[in-house]
Amino acid sequence: MNKWTAISNAMMLVMMLIFSCVVFSAEATIRPPGGTTSSGGGTSSGGSSGSSTDTNQIDHLELVVTVIKNEKPEASGNLFAELDGLSLRLLNSPIGNYGFLDISAAGSFRYVIKNDLPQVQALGLNDVAQETFLYQIITTNDNTIDAKLTVYILGNPSVSFDNVEIEFNNSSNEASPIHAGSASQMGQYMRGQLTSPDDRDWFIVNSLGNEIINLELCPEGSQCKDEKGWVMYVFDADKFESEGNEDKTVTLRTYIDRTNETLSTTQANHFYLLYDKGFFNNSLIGIIDPCFGDRRTLDIGVGQQPKNYLVLITSPLFRSSSLDPQINNDVEGCGAGDVVLERVKATLPGGTKIIEQFITAFPFSDDQYTLRVTRTGADPFAVLSPDSVAFDAVGRKAHVARIRVNNQLFTAELEQLNTPTDANILTTFGIRSIQSLSEPLTADPYLPTYNPVNQIVKFPQVLDTQSGAVYSVEMLYQPESNTLNLLRAVPVH
Repeated sequence: MNKWTAISNAMMLVMMLIFSCVVFSAEATIRPPGGTTSSGGGTSSGGSSGSSTDTNQIDHLELVVTVIKNEKPEASGNLFAELDGLSLRLLNSPIGNYGFLDISAAGSFRYVIKNDLPQVQALGLNDVAQETFLYQIITTNDNTIDAKLTVYILGNPSVSFDNVEIEFNNSSNEASPIHAGSASQMGQYMRGQLTSPDDRDWFIVNSLGNEIINLELCPEGSQCKDEKGWVMYVFDADKFESEGNEDKTVTLRTYIDRTNETLSTTQANHFYLLYDKGFFNNSLIGIIDPCFGDRRTLDIGVGQQPKNYLVLITSPLFRSSSLDPQINNDVEGCGAGDVVLERVKATLPGGTKIIEQFITAFPFSDDQYTLRVTRTGADPFAVLSPDSVAFDAVGRKAHVARIRVNNQLFTAELEQLNTPTDANILTTFGIRSIQSLSEPLTADPYLPTYNPVNQIVKFPQVLDTQSGAVYSVEMLYQPESNTLNLLRAVPVH
């Protein structure tokens, strides 16, 4: 793409963004002959316009909505707009090139981008794609109106859809690698989700030393910024491993209040409980706990030596005062006191009570959260690791020493199958061979990892053996053909 094409595309993108802001805030309009406009109630997703042969009847309707790759993946509204629609008939397929359309008999619709499609992933920051859906409306007056829904899809690689947690990452040795940002470019958002109150999401990031690492949990501008359903912990990876307390448990009792006699016990190992009981005092570097202050960012100073850091997201636990309205009226559940709660399980004759100890996780922690990590120093991925992928551009082959697929390690050989001359065609690699390894799984920020949720393979470090250049690479796995499509190759400096 030459400079003038890039400028033209950028101007088009800006105009589309402005246009989308206008139509999202405008009321739906019907335009009769003569240029006058009558307004109805507002629509939730787009603007509409129509033309007519008389002041009471329009002969066509046009609706426009805009979605943004990764950032705003869907749009919704009503295909009848302000018309008295009785029924509608879609004239072409609801499956488009970039997404799909869901419609109901009442006229409501939802358009959703399919982010895993290669053509969606190929959309760059200055790219605009378009889908058109034709349909007919039958009104309550038995009139037929031709209608069209146009969907504009804006490219936006600055927020990576692929930058999501890679399950399973419930233990520290399964930590998902994070390629953090640097002083010249902020890190991308990492999105994750706790699947249960006890779920743990582990990530690993590394540093060459002598810098500050900034971590953000649900920062300003993210969809979870006003929620308090998550805690972020940062650990020195070596010290955390040497502590060996990850799988420890805390004993909870059921007992008689007057005699303190224990009737039964259970073991609990919710991570916030272990943290509260001091199991990680030696390795913990910092924490963001929304129940103690409104802080959403954390800066950690890094010493002179290279080091790995573990980042963990869990749900917080209720504390004792949060359940007592006499002490704390905070309906959001944050409070002081012990995270081991007590309740009366039974009252015996004479007033003796049986007390049960329990823990309760904070509600809504199963919503999606975001985190971001940014370094101030040099990018450690510029220093070659034994796990780096070696790519021979002349022989068109790549050697992958180790790659994680689920909880298993493999070694693989890839072969470049094409050299596209068209920017809309993705470079494809075939998998020549793949063999399992008997090595145990360990957390490694350089380890290539496959995410089965979106079929993205992340290669943190790929060395071009001909030029000496190093790249961070993402590929989309195509199981039907057992191939990999190159989505992105970012130089690592």
